[in-house]
Amino acid sequence: MKVENTHPEMDQRHLWRILDLVDVGLLITDASRRILYVNSTFTRECGYTLDEMRGRSCAVLQGPETDPRDVQVMREALNCGEGFSRVVLNYRKDGGVLHYRVKVNPVYDNGELQYFVGVQEDYTETYEVLQRLERWAYVDSLTGLRNRRAFDKAIEEAIEDGRHVQLVLLDLNDFKTVNDQQGHQAGDALLVAVGEALTTTFQQRGLVFRLGGDEFAVLLPGDEVSAVERTHDALEILNGGNLRMAVGSACAPDETQTVAELFRLADARMYVRKSSYAR
Repeated sequence: MKVENTHPEMDQRHLWRILDLVDVGLLITDASRRILYVNSTFTRECGYTLDEMRGRSCAVLQGPETDPRDVQVMREALNCGEGFSRVVLNYRKDGGVLHYRVKVNPVYDNGELQYFVGVQEDYTETYEVLQRLERWAYVDSLTGLRNRRAFDKAIEEAIEDGRHVQLVLLDLNDFKTVNDQQGHQAGDALLVAVGEALTTTFQQRGLVFRLGGDEFAVLLPGDEVSAVERTHDALEILNGGNLRMAVGSACAPDETQTVAELFRLADARMYVRKSSYAR
């Protein structure tokens, strides 16, 4: 690979040494995407030396957990001779996983594609922080269950995918009385206990959510039997055996094919059972 020397006092040897000092991973390929050069930062972070990478494609950095959508976006851009910027999961030589922010630009000479120049920055720490923040956005801070946002996403995906699902809704009766008579700490403890009981009961088959206040939901496979009764049985021993609740369920697509109608049916049945479950 020949690099144009615009400064007579800087020869090729000096230029490569300078590129090796850059504190980001640098990779250069020819127009056919065969690697011509990687700098020392790339070697330090990925484990591959220049001799090991020369002549190979960047596919060597991909592995089982690399998102195929990322690969497709990058390939389509390169096929068109265009650049891209994307966060990608790559693999080190030793098999370790790293997330990189990769930015690739094409280099043209007289309208003809000559090289692709890629810069990659270790994005792993930032990615992990963002993932934790993303998880927290879907978690109820009191019970540790999935929250209403997670519920909306899960049920919409289930309906869109056409999966057979059963929605169980639960509402605690007279929960305000617990807070008023026993204190908010006791009320919070009861909500946590409800979440734990539901999780224990359905952990092998379903997803448990706290929708807000004293409302909970469980999303189960459509063939789950006696879900309402199992919910009631799991919770009736709480609060000294005095817990009152309303439970209702509905199934999709057997009874409906929309999220709104599935929720409406389960909600209506929950309140029909309110009096029968009063204790």
